[in-house]
Amino acid sequence: MKSLPLLAAIALLWQVSAASAQECSFKYGNLSKEELLMSSYAPDPNAEAVFLYDDSYLNYDVGNKLVLELYRTVRIKVLKSEGSRWGDVEIDYYSNNNAEEYVSDIEAASYNLVNGKEVKTPLKKQFIFEEELDKNTRRIKFSIPEVREGSVIEYRYRVRSEFIGSIPTLYVQHAIPVMHSNVDVTIPWCFTFQAEICGDIQLDVERMLAYGSSTGSSKFRYKATRYVCKTENVPALKEEPYVWCTDDHRSGLRFEINDLEYPGYLNKHFTTTWAEVNDLLEHTNFGRFFKMQNPFTSEVAEIVARTDDRKQQLHEILKLVQSRVTWDGYYRLSPQRSPAKAAEEGRGDSGSINCILAAALRDAGFTPKALLLNPRSYGRLPETFATDNIRTFVIMVMLGGESLYLDGTDPHTDVGTLPPDLLVDRARIYGIDNPAGGWIDLTRQARSTSHTQIEAQLTPEGELVCTQKEVATKQAAYDTSRSYARSESREGFIQTREQEADITVSELSIKGIDTPETCLTLTFRKMPETAGERLYLHPTVVPYLTENPFTARHRSLPVEFSYPKQTQISVNISLPEGYFVEEFPKPMRMTACRGSLIGSLQLDYQEQERIIRCRFEFDRTRFRYTPDEYDTLSSFYGFLADLCNSRIVIRKGSENTAPASDGNTLE
Repeated sequence: MKSLPLLAAIALLWQVSAASAQECSFKYGNLSKEELLMSSYAPDPNAEAVFLYDDSYLNYDVGNKLVLELYRTVRIKVLKSEGSRWGDVEIDYYSNNNAEEYVSDIEAASYNLVNGKEVKTPLKKQFIFEEELDKNTRRIKFSIPEVREGSVIEYRYRVRSEFIGSIPTLYVQHAIPVMHSNVDVTIPWCFTFQAEICGDIQLDVERMLAYGSSTGSSKFRYKATRYVCKTENVPALKEEPYVWCTDDHRSGLRFEINDLEYPGYLNKHFTTTWAEVNDLLEHTNFGRFFKMQNPFTSEVAEIVARTDDRKQQLHEILKLVQSRVTWDGYYRLSPQRSPAKAAEEGRGDSGSINCILAAALRDAGFTPKALLLNPRSYGRLPETFATDNIRTFVIMVMLGGESLYLDGTDPHTDVGTLPPDLLVDRARIYGIDNPAGGWIDLTRQARSTSHTQIEAQLTPEGELVCTQKEVATKQAAYDTSRSYARSESREGFIQTREQEADITVSELSIKGIDTPETCLTLTFRKMPETAGERLYLHPTVVPYLTENPFTARHRSLPVEFSYPKQTQISVNISLPEGYFVEEFPKPMRMTACRGSLIGSLQLDYQEQERIIRCRFEFDRTRFRYTPDEYDTLSSFYGFLADLCNSRIVIRKGSENTAPASDGNTLE
């Protein structure tokens, strides 16, 4: 994040060049011939569409009451058929008991060249629709007519908002490139606020003194602060794999209102510190329901009476809540309705379920604390200022000096494991006022292991008969449980395994489903690849990785995995009479670093008394890798894929001695 006041002294004024002005008119409804004839965008030749301009003007209507106003005007050139989707527009707006938002003045049209002439097709009002998303959110939707490859589309609208303390983040970057962007924000003298640049692009912003005129019954002029950010050729923020939330990297301007002092009208303080956020939450449904009575008193009493093992009590209470209340799929910090009602009906949002869990834990003598967070898919909590825009929470319990984390929404989790969407690196302990303290990195407790032992017998007919035992811990165990549940049946799980590994399963047993440690035992058969008298065996029988997932030449966003993980696979392959090892792949030990450890891998072999022993280790030490580390990460995964796809060459024939091979270490 970059503070705008610090940039103000060195901000640069942006001017549209004469050439650019000829290419694009900034007057609504006044297109240039160049825009209609445009067939590609040179900085991004593969773009499906491009914003010709994106103009956001935000100010306050200072009248008999204060109202926040946003005027937005957009013009987009559709360059490919798939770019027609940009003609489908959605505008969300909000309301609660105290304030409303209103969307008005919607205009939209498409422009096409037909027989060399410009044809305008406006949007008709009857094709503007509205739907309710939830209690407080509504959405306006419309599809601009006659949008196709080559079209120019244009729309504008106004939003009037009584949420005067909540300025929406104004983005200059989108999923397609932007030729010209203009953000213009004017904030009256009566507000104190913070402003910052968000995203990964350095923006030039001009801050200046401005004046405005009131529109109410008492006419007066007032001072204001104006921010202008004019930008050209903004690259598309394209979706890339292994990114938690793309919007964390989207560039724009963000404002946080602190105070309003309007003499004779209104004085109001908005939350600006974590102490104030804690106080605010204390007086909401979240604060009230977090102290609720336990709806499962008799069941919790039975658990406590049955075992003195405190960790076992945590496990059983969590499973009790998960079995009694099903998550409705909505993340909410403050329950939308009474958690007691959710317990009675067996269904509720995340806030209701975890309030019930906290109450049950208190009844058992624990002291649960709430960890406030935004799920990965919603974007991280801000680092530079406090906010009450928080989606949900999980439970933290201290036991013997260890911090344990619980969430009641997902039945596949347990004590110490969480759904991946909640494994965030920035969660905050509710009730901690110190802005520098109270932060928890949940990814640190997520480091998981997977240990696999395979005993394989090569039959005289050249088929592998294998028994595999796989023990997974923490998040890796969660993955096993989740995969089993998604298969919907034991047969479905087996079928998926067979298809993924090209094997035939005869026996399967799984223990520890929905716990922090699962044990999977599998008996299967696999046909090796053959060529004449030779058989080709993977060192791990089934390759751990077949393709490098990071083959793109360039990476703009960080790589974010679900969790750090250590994998070990030990394999013993027994050879029958008449088969011998002709060639081993080259053993390898590799450590990848770029400033800090990225990961390590190892593959070793031994042959003794007709038994091939292989040991494979792979350690992904972190969950997040920066774009600067991408080349190293890509090369590392390339080595890993090559190693996993290597072959042990087995030959049928007279006894021979396998060639000796030494370990090889690469740093």
